[in-house]
Amino acid sequence: MKALGRHIVCELSGCRASLLSDINGIAAMMIAAATAARATIMESAFHRFEPQGVSGTVILAESHISIHTWPEKGYAAMDFYTCGDHTDPWLACEYAAKALRATSVLTTEFKRGIEKSDGEFTHVLSRNHDTRVLTA
Repeated sequence: MKALGRHIVCELSGCRASLLSDINGIAAMMIAAATAARATIMESAFHRFEPQGVSGTVILAESHISIHTWPEKGYAAMDFYTCGDHTDPWLACEYAAKALRATSVLTTEFKRGIEKSDGEFTHVLSRNHDTRVLTA
């Protein structure tokens, strides 16, 4: 079954609050995560909320990665979506988890863009609730 892309939905818990509210740090981390995945960065946009929290997206030639943070909860929600055989969204996910000092990572991976016989496209769940407890 050939998929056009892989999409990882990721819950990062136990992150350092100071890292989650630093817009410049988040932007740098996201760019580095995209680079770790061997993706081609096209552009990015980030916004810091008051009193805390950051949302941002890095647009890739191969799709995108995004983040929404809740510093008061030590939590970040991230998406890593890449297309093409030369990219690996898991490398970006692992980079982000380490950079944000997450103590727990919960992921679900979808294979997307699977062409059906009738010309429509679908997705399949390929890995569900892959929980990793990280140590510093």
